[in-house]
Amino acid sequence: MAAKNTIVISEARKSLFPSAQALISVAVSFNQGDLLVLDTGTGLLKVPTLETEGSTFLGVATTTVIAGLLKRPYTTDVDASAAISDVPGPVYGVVASCVAKTGDAFAVGATVFLDPATGTRGVAATGTKVVGIYQGKNIASATAGQEILVALGARYPTDTWKF
Repeated sequence: MAAKNTIVISEARKSLFPSAQALISVAVSFNQGDLLVLDTGTGLLKVPTLETEGSTFLGVATTTVIAGLLKRPYTTDVDASAAISDVPGPVYGVVASCVAKTGDAFAVGATVFLDPATGTRGVAATGTKVVGIYQGKNIASATAGQEILVALGARYPTDTWKF
């Protein structure tokens, strides 16, 4: 999925890792707007592949990282000589546009769960790891690709949900 600034309200914006430089390697790539977790085995940021990885949920990416480097606005033959710049970490305490799992029903103020099967911004109405609170009108059955607003929290380091 393409990078997208999904943050629509930034009322209590926080980050557990304001500088994510120590959590990035050449093996790390993600887009702005992706929901991110901490891989505690490698100590690196990653896009989750399983709902249970929500136990280390950190928030939404504010930048795009490709092979461990911030995406640059241009590409030249001398990119390799560019200095490695700081990488801002994922943020929580924001309302972001996420993609609802097709067919799920969402009620105003209901908890929302990570759903990597729906995509890098995917959320579901049911699961085991709460990552946010639904902010829109009641939805009886989400359509494919439907974007919804979610107030995102974080779960790392103790697998407890916080704003």
